[in-house]
Amino acid sequence: MATPLLLVVHGRTGGEIPEVYRQLAQELQQRRQAPVGLRALTAPPPPGEALALWGSGLTLVPLLLLPGNHARVDVPALARQLRPNPAVVPAGAGVRRLPFLGAWPAWQQALAAELVALADPVVAGERLPARPPLLLHHPLEGQLALRYLAHLQRSLGCRCLATPYSSQNPEELALAIDGPVLPLALAANRLTERLEPLLSRSQAAPLLERPRLRQLLLEQLAALP
Repeated sequence: MATPLLLVVHGRTGGEIPEVYRQLAQELQQRRQAPVGLRALTAPPPPGEALALWGSGLTLVPLLLLPGNHARVDVPALARQLRPNPAVVPAGAGVRRLPFLGAWPAWQQALAAELVALADPVVAGERLPARPPLLLHHPLEGQLALRYLAHLQRSLGCRCLATPYSSQNPEELALAIDGPVLPLALAANRLTERLEPLLSRSQAAPLLERPRLRQLLLEQLAALP
């Protein structure tokens, strides 16, 4: 039997977990024939969460796209909280913590393919040179974050643009968009909602609503031991 998974997601205000994550966890549980739990970092832990998932161990999967405080601080803290007491947990059980999703090479390759599909405009039957696509992301601070964003720009052939979710001025975002756009958000959030009046529904869609990326994530998670 495969090891139980705990998918760690950002969540929305108040700990709400978007339905796209619940559908992903349900399909993944059917494929793996093992428990798959969900934890929103915006919500307190449900009682007995660890006990409900222990078996031969637990794999913590941070479905986070950036090396911000959630990936660097909150997820390691969660792993420590879930670490089993050797006196009550079977021998060999433990917490295995994967890197955050945005660091997975296979995920980055799938993002690159999605961006290539966006950056291939045809106007009046002729292919025209275009500026690299914009990858819209939550603002980050620190040298690690800057190195990560520089790596994405080199490896994905895109331009990274920090886009604060708190800004309520749609004109500010509209002026920044000068080419194809990909919002760096797995599920619908305030950023994708701000984009919908400015772009088509398919352009503003979060990543888990894009078939190529959803399928890749499912395959990668289903293949975990």
